[in-house]
Amino acid sequence: MFCRSLFLAALLLASGCVSFVAPYDPTFDQSLNKLSEDTATFLAAASAGGPERRYGSQETVAYYAATYNVLDRLILRAKPLRGSKPCASSAGLKTFTELPYITTVLPEDYERLDCRESQLYSTRFYVDALNYAQKNDGVLNGSEIKYRGGTLQTAIMGTIQTLLENKPEA
Repeated sequence: MFCRSLFLAALLLASGCVSFVAPYDPTFDQSLNKLSEDTATFLAAASAGGPERRYGSQETVAYYAATYNVLDRLILRAKPLRGSKPCASSAGLKTFTELPYITTVLPEDYERLDCRESQLYSTRFYVDALNYAQKNDGVLNGSEIKYRGGTLQTAIMGTIQTLLENKPEA
């Protein structure tokens, strides 16, 4: 009985040291920081009445194409670790896909996503929401920039924070 208790105590202590995020990868850090910067620039230009405000402008098409491309590449890069450290919040992603404006498709095994991949999908959902708002009205208005753009930036920052949980000390 004592040995079993000792084993359980050791197991609990060891599990406290286990991270639920994949090892740090500088490619994610660089790509997500650039995405955050590009999103801030896009939203500021739209807010100032630039062509980014109009759906279908060259600048808008380029922003969405680049944003989806970055997120898709990072999701693909994260995929090999799927299932190794499933994230508890991944189960909640399914509710996003039920919204009529979400175009992102979750993988069938979405509940096995690690926290980094889960955050990337979540960020992609917020890009879908911004894209829909702009497409639906033909322009981004001030409240959409503030609300949709703000939640997108928050999602990007959350993804960066998740990534940094395993960044080695300099």
